[in-house]
Amino acid sequence: TNFGRAVYAIGNNATGALFSGIRVARVKFVLFLLTGLMSGVAAICLTSRLGSTRPSIAFAWELEIVTMVVLGGVSILGGSGSIPGVVIAAVVMGLVTFGLGLLNVPGIVMSIVIGALLISVIALPRLWTGRRQS
Repeated sequence: TNFGRAVYAIGNNATGALFSGIRVARVKFVLFLLTGLMSGVAAICLTSRLGSTRPSIAFAWELEIVTMVVLGGVSILGGSGSIPGVVIAAVVMGLVTFGLGLLNVPGIVMSIVIGALLISVIALPRLWTGRRQS
């Protein structure tokens, strides 16, 4: 869609997108609006699943979420990625954490495994491109 192309353009180069006629401030506002809406929907789903809530209910989920997004192909620098890739990565991460839980792996070891996965997902493409250029 046009909106999707505008988001990609802003992610690659906000100044260039502005000079090409994209209303950057408006697109960013809509993105923040959609992010808030989706956060509210996720909070309702999580609260209904657990039956109660507290302010720290999703404490320390940041590592898993960032790993899912990067594993799904979204660049940490912005401008690239796809929703199907992130959905597949979320399923893979769910299987990894569920499998580690079935093996009675302690939580700190799960965090180490997820952190190592994140580091490898970020580092391996850079290492491969460096070797190709050599």
